[in-house]
Amino acid sequence: MSKHRDTMQALAKARPTRLEPDGPLPDPAALTAYPRAVARMARAPRPGRRLALVGGGVAVVAAVATVLSLRTGVPAPNATASSSVSATTAPTVVPTTASGLLLVAAERYDAEPVRDGRYWVVRFQHGEQAKPTIVDEQWLALRDGDPSVAYFKVGSRDWRARPMEGHSAANNFLLAGQTRPPAELAALPSDPDRLKARLLSWYSDEVSNEGRDQYLFYCGVAITLNLPVPAPVRAAAYRMLAELPGITALGRVTDALGRDGMAVGYSRRGDSGNVSQQRLIVDPATGYALAQESWTKGERGRYTAVLKSQWSDESLPDAADLK
Repeated sequence: MSKHRDTMQALAKARPTRLEPDGPLPDPAALTAYPRAVARMARAPRPGRRLALVGGGVAVVAAVATVLSLRTGVPAPNATASSSVSATTAPTVVPTTASGLLLVAAERYDAEPVRDGRYWVVRFQHGEQAKPTIVDEQWLALRDGDPSVAYFKVGSRDWRARPMEGHSAANNFLLAGQTRPPAELAALPSDPDRLKARLLSWYSDEVSNEGRDQYLFYCGVAITLNLPVPAPVRAAAYRMLAELPGITALGRVTDALGRDGMAVGYSRRGDSGNVSQQRLIVDPATGYALAQESWTKGERGRYTAVLKSQWSDESLPDAADLK
């Protein structure tokens, strides 16, 4: 069995079967795993975004491939500033095609400065129909020797901290089915054609059995949604997605948190015959992604909404200090 399949099997075992508000708090490493659609792509339950080694077992922590450098419509924060993701007023000219929206998003990132820091800090809200919502904030080390910690809360409970044992800068992030150190992510091409070629050089049946286009879609969403890459690389991922066959424009939508945006969708027919759709919701005024959602039969299923995403040089906070 390959190392990648071992990882995916460990993730499957780590995922809770239910997340009831009165039940035990779930493992934060399992909360933020890839969506099921990505799991089928990887021939096992969900390829994730970050790889967490919890209690000696390997589990994928928060992607869907895979969070992105998102910020609000206000000027981007510095390396230590706090940042939240919210929708802003839409531009005067509203894109009407999927490629148009993605190209607008790419142009917004062209003006973003290149940043870095000691930690990649992301906060998500995860939900799935009637199950309780889960919020997690991850401080993921970007430098060797620094610890990584996940903070999480279920429903109205207080924040809890859980060190990510075995986590390091070398294995914090997953792209194309393999861990990628920060230096490798930072060196991804800023040209969309070269980025596509790099991603396809990692493509194999060990990573995906759904075809190259779907593989590229999930890789592109991972880069735009949740990985610590420079702004030009994120812009390249948007441009790559704009050229990908099968992506459709869904127009104006409201995400699970009530934020307005515009969405593109990628659909596939599952083994059961049902058509599922993965949606990437973008704020067209800023280019920042707001959420990824899974829809089936016209209903929202699992979703991941980005609440904040940034680099930070600060020390790890106490759980009680999180707001």
